[in-house]
Amino acid sequence: MDTKDRAHFLDSLRGFTLIHMVLFHLCYDLVFFVGTNIPWYRGLPGNVWGCLIRLSFILISGIVFSFGRHPLKRGLILMGWGCVLTLVTWISVPEALIRFGILSFLGAASILGAVAYPYLKRIPAFLGIPVCAALFLFTRMIPNRKLPELFYKTHWLYWLGFPHETFYSTDYFPVFPWIFVFFIGIFLEEIFQKEGVFSWMNRWKPGILAFLGRHSLCIYLFHQPIIYGLCLLLAHI
Repeated sequence: MDTKDRAHFLDSLRGFTLIHMVLFHLCYDLVFFVGTNIPWYRGLPGNVWGCLIRLSFILISGIVFSFGRHPLKRGLILMGWGCVLTLVTWISVPEALIRFGILSFLGAASILGAVAYPYLKRIPAFLGIPVCAALFLFTRMIPNRKLPELFYKTHWLYWLGFPHETFYSTDYFPVFPWIFVFFIGIFLEEIFQKEGVFSWMNRWKPGILAFLGRHSLCIYLFHQPIIYGLCLLLAHI
């Protein structure tokens, strides 16, 4: 979108979340590639931190979904970049292989959202949010292989949430359960429109956080190689 048409508050919120994501990945590289001992990161605080980052990114993406004009095109582009990340990590750092990570999921969510949006708009937001929250909690166990083994026999349904026995990914966001968080964002957008929240958001002045939020895809693609290289240099020193 043109800068003048953007919701700068949401861009700023995405930029704030992006900073946390970079710091989270920095800690990950320090712990698992450099061998730095960060007990809190491997414990409950680190898990809560990572969960909040994931939820924030997907919720924001759901909220701004209706702002975009070409969701199918955007979804295919994001999935394409997700495939690039898979190929790059498979060649360069196979121990940190990414298969259907956050970019691939957001691409799939954009495509599925384009299909489901007309039907979601028929559901009152006050009903859709708790239903989607319940479905998210209910389907969280699917990727953990809690269903009958029959569902996990194939090698091509991992993107839905049915990873096979040897499946591995350091960044894994299957459609189930995360699509329901994306749908919650769509319902939140409906509430924000009705309650006039966006009129308040539109008064938000753009700044450095909004700039980061507007360029989140570029930052996501390049931040990890940079901090990974710095961590390798630190380990060498």
